[in-house]
Amino acid sequence: MGKKGVSITDIAKKSGISAATVSRVLNHPELVNEKTKEQVRQAMAELDYTPRRSPARKAASSSRLILVNVPQISNPFYSEIIRGIATSAANHRYRMLISQEPLTSDSRIRSFVSFAKSLQTAGYILCSPLPQPEQYHQLGSTTPLVQCCEYNSEEYSYVSINDYQGALSAMAHIYSQGCRKIALINGPLSFKYARERKRGYETFMREAGLETVPGWNINLPQIDYDTAYASACQMLTTSNPPEAIFAVSDLIAAAVIKAAQQYGLQVPGDLVVVGFDNIDISTISDPTITTVSQPRFQIGYTAGEILNEHMTSPVAYTQHILHNTELIIRQSSVSPRASAVQESGAQ
Repeated sequence: MGKKGVSITDIAKKSGISAATVSRVLNHPELVNEKTKEQVRQAMAELDYTPRRSPARKAASSSRLILVNVPQISNPFYSEIIRGIATSAANHRYRMLISQEPLTSDSRIRSFVSFAKSLQTAGYILCSPLPQPEQYHQLGSTTPLVQCCEYNSEEYSYVSINDYQGALSAMAHIYSQGCRKIALINGPLSFKYARERKRGYETFMREAGLETVPGWNINLPQIDYDTAYASACQMLTTSNPPEAIFAVSDLIAAAVIKAAQQYGLQVPGDLVVVGFDNIDISTISDPTITTVSQPRFQIGYTAGEILNEHMTSPVAYTQHILHNTELIIRQSSVSPRASAVQESGAQ
C-alpha cells in the first residue's frame, strides 16, 4: 500500500482493470501491454498512490515447500481456501504442508519458525491471526509471508474480504424482512472477522434505533455446531426470544435452524436466520440458508499467487486485496413479516 488508505483494489476500481492485472503491472510490467500500464499509472497518479516495496528479504531458496497455517481444519470454511492455495501451488510446482499450530504467543511462534526452518520452507500463508503486528517479523523477516482471510499487519501482503460491509448487508436484509428483534451469534473475538462482523451488527442496530438485548450478542469460543446449537437453544427458550438471528457462519446458522425446529419454531415464519460464507451446508440445509457469500477459492488462489511473487522477487510490492461479498437470499430469511410491515406502512 502506498498513500494511507489507498490499496491495489482502489487502483483496480479507478482504472477499470482487475486487481490481478494491477499487481502484474507493479510486479511484472514486462508481461503487460503499454496501454494497460498507462491506465494503471494514471489511476495511481489520480489517487496519489506511491507503491511501497515489501521489506527486504532473502531470495527464495531452492526449497519447493510452502507452509499454510489454519486455525481450525475441521471448519468447512477453509476447504475452498485450501483448494485455492493448493491450485496456485501446483501451478508453480510447490508442495504444500498444512499446519494447525496455534500461533498465540512468542514461544509458539518461535517453535513454528524452528519447525519451518527444519523443513527449509520457502514461504508462509497464514490464515490464523498473530496477536500483535510486530510478531509477523518473527516469520516474515527472512521468509516471504502472505496473510489470508485474517490479517493484523499492514507491512505484509494480505487477501481477505470487507467483513464489516458484509455484516451490514446481512443486517439490512434482515431488517427488510420486518424483523426488529435481532440477535448475533458470533465467533471468537480474537479473529478480525468476528470483530468486524460484530461491529457491522452493532452499527446497524444503533443507527436503526433497535434495542440490543443482553444475551442476544454471543461470542462462541470457536465455530462449532454443537456449541452453536446449545447457545441457540438457550436463546430461543428465554421469555424474550429474538425474531431473527444473524449467524457469522453457515455452520452456526444450520445449528440455529436445528434448534428452532427442536422447539417447534418455523424458519422463517417464526425466526429469520442469515448466515455467512456460503459453504455447502447452506444449500443442503432445510430450509436453505440465506448467506453472505465470499469467493473462498479466489481468496486462497490469490494468496498463493502473491506468495509466489514474493518468493521469486525479493522486492515484490506489498499487496492488500479485499474481495467483494454477495448476499445470497434463500429460504431461511424470506419472512411473512416483510409483507405485513409493508402493508401497515402503506395504511
